[in-house]
Amino acid sequence: MRRGRSTGNPTLAQQWRFRVIQEIGCIACLAIGRKSPAEIHHLTVGGLHGQKRRGHDFTVGLCCYHHRGVAAGSVISARGLEPLLGHSYALNPKGFRAQFGRDDALLARQNELIEHHTRIAA
Repeated sequence: MRRGRSTGNPTLAQQWRFRVIQEIGCIACLAIGRKSPAEIHHLTVGGLHGQKRRGHDFTVGLCCYHHRGVAAGSVISARGLEPLLGHSYALNPKGFRAQFGRDDALLARQNELIEHHTRIAA
């Protein structure tokens, strides 16, 4: 097993969570009034990059820029997107957390969005 990876395959409930997160979109983009497709970002123990993942239930949606610092489909470099989109977790984790919130705040916001999305869909 590789260090820093969640153990085991996601359960059906966790797979459902991932699908809903992807439908909601990037929570950082939502905070600045945008809608972008989301990748699944696993939060880590202590909220530090490179640490062990907390598990599949501790996930938030981030777009490729906010998650990995990749400017997909843009002629602007990832660093050039910072004035438009704010900090990227991959490029500036401290700035990202200062702008969008620390891990537990992000998780709480994501869970609120999932609950709201579920109520609307019902």
